[in-house]
Amino acid sequence: MASQTVQAVLLVLCAAIMNAAYSLPMKLNKKWQWEHSWFAFSVFGVAVVPTIIALLTVPQLASTYNSVSMGTLTAMVLFGASWGVSLVFFGLALSRLGLAISFAVCLGTSAAVGALTPLIAQHSDQIMTRQGGLIFLGVLSIIVGVALCGLAGKHREGALQQASADVRHGFWVGYLLAFVSGILGSMLNLGLAYGGSIQRAAQEHGASLAMMSNAVWLPCLYAGFLPGAIYCYILMRKKGNVKDLRLPGTWYYWLVGATMGLLWYGSIILYSISTVKLGDLGTAIGWPLFLAAIVVASTVFGVATGEWARTGTRPITIMVLGVGFLVLAIAILSYAGRAQSASILFANPVHVNS
Repeated sequence: MASQTVQAVLLVLCAAIMNAAYSLPMKLNKKWQWEHSWFAFSVFGVAVVPTIIALLTVPQLASTYNSVSMGTLTAMVLFGASWGVSLVFFGLALSRLGLAISFAVCLGTSAAVGALTPLIAQHSDQIMTRQGGLIFLGVLSIIVGVALCGLAGKHREGALQQASADVRHGFWVGYLLAFVSGILGSMLNLGLAYGGSIQRAAQEHGASLAMMSNAVWLPCLYAGFLPGAIYCYILMRKKGNVKDLRLPGTWYYWLVGATMGLLWYGSIILYSISTVKLGDLGTAIGWPLFLAAIVVASTVFGVATGEWARTGTRPITIMVLGVGFLVLAIAILSYAGRAQSASILFANPVHVNS
Protein backbone atom coordinates (compact mmCIF):
# COMPACT_ATOMS: atom_id res chain seq x y z
CA MET A 1 0.00 0.00 0.00
CA ALA A 2 2.91 2.35 0.70
CA SER A 3 4.13 1.78 -2.88
CA GLN A 4 0.67 2.78 -4.14
CA THR A 5 1.01 6.07 -2.27
CA VAL A 6 4.40 6.68 -3.88
CA GLN A 7 2.87 5.95 -7.29
CA ALA A 8 0.01 8.33 -6.51
CA VAL A 9 2.41 11.14 -5.58
CA LEU A 10 4.42 10.61 -8.78
CA LEU A 11 1.20 10.71 -10.82
CA VAL A 12 0.20 13.94 -9.09
CA LEU A 13 3.57 15.53 -9.89
CA CYS A 14 3.34 14.52 -13.57
CA ALA A 15 -0.22 15.84 -13.70
CA ALA A 16 0.91 19.12 -12.13
CA ILE A 17 3.59 19.70 -14.77
CA MET A 18 1.05 19.10 -17.54
CA ASN A 19 -1.50 21.39 -15.89
CA ALA A 20 0.98 24.19 -15.28
CA ALA A 21 1.98 24.06 -18.96
CA TYR A 22 -1.47 23.91 -20.54
CA SER A 23 -1.83 27.68 -21.08
CA LEU A 24 1.65 28.12 -22.62
CA PRO A 25 0.56 27.11 -26.18
CA MET A 26 -1.60 30.28 -26.25
CA LYS A 27 1.61 32.22 -26.88
CA LEU A 28 1.65 30.72 -30.39
CA ASN A 29 -1.61 32.47 -31.33
CA LYS A 30 0.02 35.78 -32.30
CA LYS A 31 -2.87 37.01 -34.47
CA TRP A 32 -5.60 36.33 -31.90
CA GLN A 33 -6.68 38.24 -28.82
CA TRP A 34 -7.15 36.53 -25.46
CA GLU A 35 -10.86 35.96 -26.06
CA HIS A 36 -10.23 34.07 -29.31
CA SER A 37 -7.71 31.68 -27.78
CA TRP A 38 -9.84 31.11 -24.68
CA PHE A 39 -12.90 30.48 -26.85
CA ALA A 40 -11.02 27.80 -28.81
CA PHE A 41 -9.79 26.24 -25.57
CA SER A 42 -13.29 26.29 -24.05
CA VAL A 43 -14.83 24.52 -27.03
CA PHE A 44 -12.09 22.10 -28.02
CA GLY A 45 -10.10 21.72 -24.82
CA VAL A 46 -12.93 21.56 -22.29
CA ALA A 47 -15.68 19.90 -24.35
CA VAL A 48 -14.46 18.10 -27.48
CA VAL A 49 -11.22 16.50 -26.23
CA PRO A 50 -12.77 15.11 -22.98
CA THR A 51 -15.73 13.75 -24.96
CA ILE A 52 -13.46 11.82 -27.31
CA ILE A 53 -11.43 10.44 -24.40
CA ALA A 54 -14.57 9.44 -22.48
CA LEU A 55 -16.01 7.63 -25.49
CA LEU A 56 -12.74 5.73 -25.92
CA THR A 57 -12.29 4.77 -22.26
CA VAL A 58 -15.83 4.26 -20.88
CA PRO A 59 -17.80 1.49 -22.66
CA GLN A 60 -21.56 2.06 -23.00
CA LEU A 61 -21.25 5.66 -21.85
CA ALA A 62 -24.92 6.49 -22.51
CA SER A 63 -26.07 3.45 -20.54
CA THR A 64 -23.84 4.52 -17.65
CA TYR A 65 -25.68 7.85 -17.35
CA ASN A 66 -29.08 6.19 -17.77
CA SER A 67 -28.39 4.08 -14.68
CA VAL A 68 -27.56 7.11 -12.51
CA SER A 69 -30.17 9.22 -10.72
CA MET A 70 -31.16 12.58 -12.18
CA GLY A 71 -30.28 14.22 -8.86
CA THR A 72 -26.66 13.07 -9.16
CA LEU A 73 -26.36 14.29 -12.75
CA THR A 74 -27.92 17.63 -11.78
CA ALA A 75 -25.35 18.01 -9.00
CA MET A 76 -22.56 17.32 -11.50
CA VAL A 77 -23.94 20.02 -13.82
CA LEU A 78 -24.11 22.56 -10.97
CA PHE A 79 -20.57 21.77 -9.86
CA GLY A 80 -19.38 22.03 -13.47
CA ALA A 81 -21.13 25.34 -14.14
CA SER A 82 -19.56 26.88 -11.02
CA TRP A 83 -16.16 25.62 -12.10
CA GLY A 84 -16.76 27.00 -15.63
CA VAL A 85 -17.22 30.49 -14.21
CA SER A 86 -13.99 30.04 -12.27
CA LEU A 87 -12.18 29.11 -15.49
CA VAL A 88 -13.24 32.43 -17.07
CA PHE A 89 -12.06 34.34 -14.00
CA PHE A 90 -8.75 32.49 -14.11
CA GLY A 91 -8.22 33.36 -17.77
CA LEU A 92 -8.86 37.03 -17.02
CA ALA A 93 -6.51 36.93 -14.04
CA LEU A 94 -3.85 35.26 -16.20
CA SER A 95 -3.82 38.24 -18.57
CA ARG A 96 -3.32 40.63 -15.63
CA LEU A 97 -1.02 38.78 -13.24
CA GLY A 98 0.96 36.36 -15.36
CA LEU A 99 1.38 32.62 -15.05
CA ALA A 100 3.07 32.21 -11.66
CA ILE A 101 0.95 34.59 -9.55
CA SER A 102 -2.37 33.54 -11.12
CA PHE A 103 -1.72 29.86 -10.47
CA ALA A 104 -0.46 30.50 -6.94
CA VAL A 105 -3.43 32.58 -5.77
CA CYS A 106 -6.13 30.66 -7.63
CA LEU A 107 -4.96 27.12 -7.00
CA GLY A 108 -3.79 27.72 -3.45
CA THR A 109 -7.25 29.00 -2.55
CA SER A 110 -8.85 26.10 -4.39
CA ALA A 111 -6.59 23.65 -2.55
CA ALA A 112 -7.70 24.88 0.85
CA VAL A 113 -11.42 24.87 -0.02
CA GLY A 114 -11.28 21.63 -2.01
CA ALA A 115 -9.43 19.76 0.73
CA LEU A 116 -11.53 20.86 3.68
CA THR A 117 -14.97 20.52 2.08
CA PRO A 118 -14.94 16.74 1.40
CA LEU A 119 -13.12 16.12 4.68
CA ILE A 120 -15.78 17.95 6.69
CA ALA A 121 -18.78 16.86 4.61
CA GLN A 122 -17.88 13.20 3.96
CA HIS A 123 -15.32 12.23 6.62
CA SER A 124 -16.21 14.39 9.62
CA ASP A 125 -15.37 11.49 11.95
CA GLN A 126 -11.71 11.84 10.91
CA ILE A 127 -11.35 15.58 11.55
CA MET A 128 -9.90 15.05 15.04
CA THR A 129 -7.68 12.15 14.00
CA ARG A 130 -4.00 12.30 13.12
CA GLN A 131 -4.81 12.28 9.40
CA GLY A 132 -7.31 15.11 9.80
CA GLY A 133 -4.75 17.17 11.73
CA LEU A 134 -2.15 16.64 9.02
CA ILE A 135 -4.60 17.77 6.35
CA PHE A 136 -5.41 20.93 8.30
CA LEU A 137 -1.68 21.61 8.78
CA GLY A 138 -1.07 21.13 5.06
CA VAL A 139 -3.90 23.50 4.17
CA LEU A 140 -2.54 26.11 6.61
CA SER A 141 0.84 25.89 4.92
CA ILE A 142 -0.87 26.43 1.56
CA ILE A 143 -2.67 29.54 2.84
CA VAL A 144 0.62 31.05 4.04
CA GLY A 145 2.26 30.19 0.73
CA VAL A 146 -0.54 31.82 -1.26
CA ALA A 147 -0.32 35.00 0.83
CA LEU A 148 3.42 35.24 0.22
CA CYS A 149 2.96 34.64 -3.51
CA GLY A 150 0.43 37.45 -3.63
CA LEU A 151 2.87 39.77 -1.84
CA ALA A 152 5.57 38.79 -4.33
CA GLY A 153 3.22 39.64 -7.16
CA LYS A 154 2.56 43.08 -5.78
CA HIS A 155 6.29 43.80 -5.45
CA ARG A 156 6.82 42.47 -8.96
CA GLU A 157 4.14 44.79 -10.31
CA GLY A 158 5.75 47.75 -8.60
CA ALA A 159 9.15 46.86 -10.01
CA LEU A 160 7.84 46.61 -13.56
CA GLN A 161 5.95 49.89 -13.69
CA GLN A 162 5.68 53.18 -11.85
CA ALA A 163 2.88 53.03 -9.25
CA SER A 164 -0.37 54.52 -10.50
CA ALA A 165 -4.06 54.16 -9.81
CA ASP A 166 -4.52 52.13 -12.98
CA VAL A 167 -1.74 49.73 -12.08
CA ARG A 168 -3.02 49.20 -8.56
CA HIS A 169 -6.53 48.72 -9.89
CA GLY A 170 -5.35 46.21 -12.48
CA PHE A 171 -3.35 44.21 -9.97
CA TRP A 172 -6.03 43.99 -7.30
CA VAL A 173 -8.75 43.20 -9.83
CA GLY A 174 -6.59 40.37 -11.12
CA TYR A 175 -5.85 39.18 -7.59
CA LEU A 176 -9.57 39.21 -6.72
CA LEU A 177 -10.41 37.33 -9.92
CA ALA A 178 -7.79 34.68 -9.09
CA PHE A 179 -9.04 34.38 -5.49
CA VAL A 180 -12.71 33.94 -6.48
CA SER A 181 -11.64 31.58 -9.24
CA GLY A 182 -9.92 29.44 -6.62
CA ILE A 183 -13.07 29.21 -4.49
CA LEU A 184 -15.31 28.30 -7.43
CA GLY A 185 -12.61 26.07 -8.94
CA SER A 186 -12.85 23.67 -6.01
CA MET A 187 -16.31 22.69 -7.31
CA LEU A 188 -14.66 20.43 -9.89
CA ASN A 189 -13.09 18.40 -7.10
CA LEU A 190 -16.46 18.19 -5.36
CA GLY A 191 -17.86 16.70 -8.57
CA LEU A 192 -15.37 13.83 -8.22
CA ALA A 193 -15.96 13.57 -4.46
CA TYR A 194 -19.73 13.20 -4.91
CA GLY A 195 -19.62 11.21 -8.15
CA GLY A 196 -19.15 7.77 -6.61
CA SER A 197 -22.39 6.38 -8.07
CA ILE A 198 -21.30 7.41 -11.58
CA GLN A 199 -17.92 5.72 -11.07
CA ARG A 200 -19.60 2.51 -9.93
CA ALA A 201 -21.99 2.59 -12.89
CA ALA A 202 -19.07 3.10 -15.27
CA GLN A 203 -17.27 0.10 -13.74
CA GLU A 204 -20.39 -2.04 -14.08
CA HIS A 205 -20.49 -1.16 -17.78
CA GLY A 206 -16.88 -2.17 -18.34
CA ALA A 207 -14.75 0.88 -17.47
CA SER A 208 -11.43 0.21 -15.75
CA LEU A 209 -10.66 1.48 -12.27
CA ALA A 210 -8.18 3.92 -13.77
CA MET A 211 -10.63 5.39 -16.31
CA MET A 212 -13.99 5.22 -14.52
CA SER A 213 -13.68 8.87 -13.40
CA ASN A 214 -13.91 10.05 -17.02
CA ALA A 215 -17.63 9.39 -16.76
CA VAL A 216 -17.80 11.76 -13.76
CA TRP A 217 -15.93 14.57 -15.45
CA LEU A 218 -17.98 14.71 -18.65
CA PRO A 219 -21.28 16.17 -17.29
CA CYS A 220 -19.22 18.60 -15.20
CA LEU A 221 -17.22 19.74 -18.22
CA TYR A 222 -20.24 20.08 -20.52
CA ALA A 223 -21.71 22.57 -18.07
CA GLY A 224 -18.27 24.05 -17.44
CA PHE A 225 -17.34 24.95 -21.01
CA LEU A 226 -20.47 27.07 -21.57
CA PRO A 227 -19.58 30.10 -19.35
CA GLY A 228 -16.20 30.45 -21.05
CA ALA A 229 -17.51 30.02 -24.58
CA ILE A 230 -20.44 32.38 -24.03
CA TYR A 231 -18.36 35.06 -22.29
CA CYS A 232 -15.67 35.02 -24.98
CA TYR A 233 -18.24 35.19 -27.77
CA ILE A 234 -19.98 38.15 -26.12
CA LEU A 235 -16.60 39.86 -25.71
CA MET A 236 -15.78 39.25 -29.37
CA ARG A 237 -19.14 40.67 -30.42
CA LYS A 238 -18.58 43.71 -28.22
CA LYS A 239 -15.15 44.34 -29.78
CA GLY A 240 -16.37 43.48 -33.26
CA ASN A 241 -13.61 40.94 -33.87
CA VAL A 242 -15.56 37.68 -34.23
CA LYS A 243 -14.30 37.52 -37.82
CA ASP A 244 -10.73 37.19 -36.53
CA LEU A 245 -11.52 33.55 -35.74
CA ARG A 246 -11.20 32.98 -39.50
CA LEU A 247 -8.08 35.05 -40.18
CA PRO A 248 -5.79 33.57 -42.87
CA GLY A 249 -3.01 31.48 -41.39
CA THR A 250 -4.82 30.82 -38.12
CA TRP A 251 -6.35 27.43 -38.85
CA TYR A 252 -3.85 25.67 -36.58
CA TYR A 253 -4.80 27.95 -33.67
CA TRP A 254 -7.76 25.64 -33.15
CA LEU A 255 -5.32 22.75 -32.81
CA VAL A 256 -3.52 24.83 -30.20
CA GLY A 257 -6.79 24.97 -28.26
CA ALA A 258 -7.10 21.19 -28.55
CA THR A 259 -3.48 20.78 -27.40
CA MET A 260 -4.25 22.90 -24.36
CA GLY A 261 -7.16 20.56 -23.69
CA LEU A 262 -4.98 17.45 -24.02
CA LEU A 263 -2.49 18.84 -21.50
CA TRP A 264 -5.18 20.04 -19.12
CA TYR A 265 -7.51 17.05 -19.29
CA GLY A 266 -4.61 14.61 -19.34
CA SER A 267 -3.54 16.10 -16.02
CA ILE A 268 -7.07 15.63 -14.66
CA ILE A 269 -7.04 11.95 -15.68
CA LEU A 270 -3.73 11.37 -13.91
CA TYR A 271 -5.09 13.16 -10.85
CA SER A 272 -8.20 10.97 -10.89
CA ILE A 273 -6.07 7.82 -10.94
CA SER A 274 -4.02 9.14 -8.02
CA THR A 275 -7.14 9.63 -5.87
CA VAL A 276 -7.98 5.94 -6.31
CA LYS A 277 -4.50 4.97 -5.10
CA LEU A 278 -4.71 7.33 -2.10
CA GLY A 279 -7.80 5.62 -0.64
CA ASP A 280 -10.90 7.05 1.07
CA LEU A 281 -9.32 10.45 1.61
CA GLY A 282 -8.07 10.61 -1.97
CA THR A 283 -9.95 13.80 -2.85
CA ALA A 284 -9.11 15.46 0.48
CA ILE A 285 -5.39 14.72 0.19
CA GLY A 286 -4.91 14.52 -3.58
CA TRP A 287 -6.53 17.85 -4.45
CA PRO A 288 -4.30 20.17 -2.39
CA LEU A 289 -1.30 18.02 -3.25
CA PHE A 290 -2.12 18.36 -6.96
CA LEU A 291 -2.71 22.11 -6.81
CA ALA A 292 0.33 22.92 -4.69
CA ALA A 293 2.51 20.98 -7.15
CA ILE A 294 0.98 22.96 -10.03
CA VAL A 295 1.97 26.21 -8.30
CA VAL A 296 5.55 25.00 -7.98
CA ALA A 297 5.67 23.96 -11.64
CA SER A 298 4.00 27.17 -12.86
CA THR A 299 6.54 29.24 -10.91
CA VAL A 300 9.35 27.46 -12.72
CA PHE A 301 7.63 28.06 -16.07
CA GLY A 302 7.06 31.72 -15.11
CA VAL A 303 10.76 32.22 -14.46
CA ALA A 304 11.67 30.35 -17.67
CA THR A 305 9.38 32.55 -19.77
CA GLY A 306 10.77 35.81 -18.34
CA GLU A 307 7.91 36.90 -16.05
CA TRP A 308 10.40 37.87 -13.32
CA ALA A 309 13.00 39.52 -15.53
CA ARG A 310 14.05 43.06 -14.53
CA THR A 311 12.13 42.95 -11.23
CA GLY A 312 15.06 42.76 -8.81
CA THR A 313 15.68 40.14 -6.16
CA ARG A 314 13.00 40.99 -3.59
CA PRO A 315 9.89 39.84 -5.53
CA ILE A 316 11.38 36.52 -6.62
CA THR A 317 12.79 35.92 -3.11
CA ILE A 318 9.34 36.32 -1.58
CA MET A 319 7.87 34.12 -4.34
CA VAL A 320 10.41 31.37 -3.65
CA LEU A 321 9.57 31.57 0.07
CA GLY A 322 5.87 31.19 -0.78
CA VAL A 323 6.62 28.25 -3.03
CA GLY A 324 8.65 26.78 -0.16
CA PHE A 325 5.53 26.72 2.02
CA LEU A 326 3.68 24.99 -0.81
CA VAL A 327 6.42 22.37 -1.07
CA LEU A 328 6.06 21.88 2.70
CA ALA A 329 2.33 21.34 2.15
CA ILE A 330 3.12 18.68 -0.46
CA ALA A 331 5.33 16.85 2.04
CA ILE A 332 2.72 17.04 4.82
CA LEU A 333 -0.16 15.89 2.62
CA SER A 334 1.95 13.11 1.11
CA TYR A 335 2.71 11.86 4.62
CA ALA A 336 -0.99 12.07 5.46
CA GLY A 337 -1.67 9.89 2.42
CA ARG A 338 0.86 7.28 3.54
CA ALA A 339 -0.62 7.20 7.06
CA GLN A 340 -4.15 6.91 5.69
CA SER A 341 -3.16 4.09 3.32
CA ALA A 342 -1.50 2.17 6.17
CA SER A 343 -4.58 2.47 8.39
CA ILE A 344 -6.86 1.29 5.56
CA LEU A 345 -4.63 -1.72 4.87
CA PHE A 346 -4.64 -2.70 8.56
CA ALA A 347 -8.42 -2.35 8.90
CA ASN A 348 -9.42 -3.81 5.54
CA PRO A 349 -6.88 -5.54 3.29
CA VAL A 350 -9.24 -5.40 0.28
CA HIS A 351 -10.24 -1.82 -0.42
CA VAL A 352 -12.22 -0.38 -3.33
CA ASN A 353 -12.57 3.38 -3.58
CA SER A 354 -16.19 4.58 -3.75
